[in-house]
Amino acid sequence: MKKILPFLAFLLLLWFAPEAAAHGGTYRGPGDTVPPAGGAPSAPAAPAAPAAPAAPAAPAAPGSPSTPSTPSTPSAPGAPSAPAATTPPPASGIDLSTWEFWWEFNKDAYLNLKAKVHEAETTSGEGDLLAGLGAVAAKPTTLAPSRSQILNSIIPALNQTLESADNKDIVGACMIALAKAGLAPKESAAFFRERLNSSSQEISETAGVSLGILQNVEALEILEQLLTESEQGRKLVGKSTGVPVRTRSFAAYGLGLLGSTQQDSAIQARLANTLWEVLSTDDDPAKDIRVACVIAIGLLKLDDPAPLADKLANYLADDSHDFLSRSHCPTAIAKLLLQTADDSPLRERAVMSFLDLETSTKTKTEIRQSCVQALGLLTPGNAPYAGKVFKALSKASDKAKDRQERNFTSIALAYIGASADDTSPVRKNVTAFLIKKLEKGKSAYKPWAGLALGVMAFRIADNGGQVSPLVHSTTLAVFNKTKSPSPKAAYAISLGLMANEGAKESLRQSMDKISDLEYRGYASVALGLLTAREYKDYISQIVQESKRKPQLLRQASIALGLMKDREVVDILLGLLSPDGKRMPRLAVLSAAAMAIGFIGDRRSVDPLITAMKDEKMTKLARAFSAIGLGMVADKDNLPWNSIIASDLNYRAATSTLVDKASSSGILDIL
Repeated sequence: MKKILPFLAFLLLLWFAPEAAAHGGTYRGPGDTVPPAGGAPSAPAAPAAPAAPAAPAAPAAPGSPSTPSTPSTPSAPGAPSAPAATTPPPASGIDLSTWEFWWEFNKDAYLNLKAKVHEAETTSGEGDLLAGLGAVAAKPTTLAPSRSQILNSIIPALNQTLESADNKDIVGACMIALAKAGLAPKESAAFFRERLNSSSQEISETAGVSLGILQNVEALEILEQLLTESEQGRKLVGKSTGVPVRTRSFAAYGLGLLGSTQQDSAIQARLANTLWEVLSTDDDPAKDIRVACVIAIGLLKLDDPAPLADKLANYLADDSHDFLSRSHCPTAIAKLLLQTADDSPLRERAVMSFLDLETSTKTKTEIRQSCVQALGLLTPGNAPYAGKVFKALSKASDKAKDRQERNFTSIALAYIGASADDTSPVRKNVTAFLIKKLEKGKSAYKPWAGLALGVMAFRIADNGGQVSPLVHSTTLAVFNKTKSPSPKAAYAISLGLMANEGAKESLRQSMDKISDLEYRGYASVALGLLTAREYKDYISQIVQESKRKPQLLRQASIALGLMKDREVVDILLGLLSPDGKRMPRLAVLSAAAMAIGFIGDRRSVDPLITAMKDEKMTKLARAFSAIGLGMVADKDNLPWNSIIASDLNYRAATSTLVDKASSSGILDIL
């Protein structure tokens, strides 16, 4: 399944390789990396993008465009019995413990770009002077595509392209796009079902992924048959010897996605039983299926999550199970128990258990990392035991042997601090701790502390609270005196998250002083988060001048989308279809199509359809146009797989979860 590539990796590939593959991948991770995959597939993975074997020492070649903003992680599948590397960086020298990885896996909810673009806004031409004048301003409108436009333009165009296309990239991109649109789920489920037995494993598993993206009960039975490898499941894929591990893993994720949206208690119970049964009985040498089942269980919405949480806790405690699937149990348990009351004894019991595991030297590194994340998710800031958790995490930030474990403590503390009352001692302690680490902490932890302050401030504001003014002033002061691009970028994002209005000018000026492309991209996004419309012409100029800088093109376009600048879509469409001029390089085409899709402006529909149908364009360019259409027509504001990526321990990866080498994991799909 040649999914659209991880970011910087995809850039390097497109600089030096003739063509990449496309149909759905995101950019998660810094540079060109993705956490090493620990579950070697027992069945061969779908072929990787044709032109890109990645050199181990350099960012790998992505197979296609990825999410608009950051890298994916190099996946180095190891032998099934060998644990994935954690603290030391891989042979390529890429440090997987940096803040960029966490941000790229978790940024969707903070950007929430499509919702901001689609919400009612005054029509063009009214000017900033009318902002906030309510009824005095021009008539509100929305840039979301209408149901009629999706039904009568987008879906027919995708179906017509599917009927005539024989290229895997185009076929896969169209299937994913149809699943995102989510209309006519019964017909769509039947359509994808028919393609499960394709002679191409790539098309077959893409059909399976599409069934999950539908998130509809019409796909329930099919996904169950695939996951359980029933006789009917084998018939569906046309393989009497069994359903491929990759297809079964994607089916598990699909069931979790379905469970994340369903309100029917009976369906939820059925999903829980199916996923647990497979998890507890699977003995395949590859860990992909078990990891997928654990993560999927954490997505379910159960009336009573306690029994399933207890089963996962027992699974976690049993050393006979592989460490990789156990590594995802703490966060899955935490997500299940988030559905219980803050003062639930179940929560406290789980928190105490995670504390014991996190502080034990006998606990596997990846499990300790996940326990840190789970403690942040599950500990209410006002709980009697919150102080104990704070002390344990603050100690781990200095004393833990694993750098990733130490770094995760910053985000966990931010979550706990944000959930406490404004006057709570825990809020005060967390704020003081993170500020101290930002000013005087170790160099590797400082960017995490800075980012954590922004995350905490964002969540506090989201809950109607207020963060200490010291958070704003300290973060801005550290930003101003920092010169190194990566930590400065972390502080830039933090300033945007905390809506630090006083940082706008400093952010803008820094972009003239620092030439590093990744920094300038993050600074652009920060200005977008601040809705700094006074600088939209400056950012627009960057977009127009970035025809040879796809990553900056994408980030700056996202910034303009956050600023609700409607002209950015026209600029991007001009890059996609340059009126008689020479067609831009694939890197630019993919970046433009992805940015258009993330922004989700209905005016892009007709040009994208034209590009997708234009047989004079390269097949990959047409595939990217289909991807853009799917993103514009998406039934959800957030990317469909963001719920999987959120608060995930991406350091405990399998090739079907996230995989740089072939861009073929569930999180590599746009």
